[in-house]
Amino acid sequence: MDEKRERKKKRRPQNQSSVKVSKQRKTEAIYAEKKTSQKRRKKSNRPPDKSRAKKTSNKKKRIVRRKKQPVYSFLFNFLFYAFILAIIGASILFATSKNTDKSVLGYRFFGVLTDSMVPRNPKVQKGGFHSGDIIVIKNIAGDEAEVGDIITFRPNIKSQTFLTHRVKKKLDHLGEAKGTYYITQGDANLAEDVPVNEKQVVGKKVFVVPKVGSLLNFVSKNLVVSIIFIISVFGFITIIRYYILNK
Repeated sequence: MDEKRERKKKRRPQNQSSVKVSKQRKTEAIYAEKKTSQKRRKKSNRPPDKSRAKKTSNKKKRIVRRKKQPVYSFLFNFLFYAFILAIIGASILFATSKNTDKSVLGYRFFGVLTDSMVPRNPKVQKGGFHSGDIIVIKNIAGDEAEVGDIITFRPNIKSQTFLTHRVKKKLDHLGEAKGTYYITQGDANLAEDVPVNEKQVVGKKVFVVPKVGSLLNFVSKNLVVSIIFIISVFGFITIIRYYILNK
């Protein structure tokens, strides 16, 4: 019995020391956990790095721009080529058509054959044109033209030819005949034209496409060759644009 008691007494201090070591380890682990939690809190509370934020925003902007640019370029190219082709096609149709009363959306195309509208004084006589140009005419009512406008009219009501001259005077009657009459004159001419009745008026000049008339005459005589040439030119332009944009 005495031996057993002595053994127990010897074992007690050993158990106490082991308990102390385990307690120390626990406290150290708790302290380490507290430190890691504090570090995490500090990181979460830090203000965001401005340089990183700028980089991310710039990347986003670049991505957005890259996405938007192809759409805008495609729409611009489509509208541009459609407009050019529409003008060329309409000009060819009017140049090759024998029907002089044709119009597209209220507009007509006429080829200029003479230099009667070449201005003698360009500062005063604005809006003139030369032979070989194409003029675009907007259909108007016969009494809508004003002094200074350049109008296209028939020399007489039954005529199939047209003149395009500037309005010098607008009259509400001519002698005993009532109605709207115009006194016109070419910018390069020294004499006035015969008075024009409102029923002879076709339209008013809107703008000029210079030096296209001779080209259209060539197209009307060589239609197939011209179509092949136009298609090849547009194909060449699109290939170059595609190569430049990809590069």
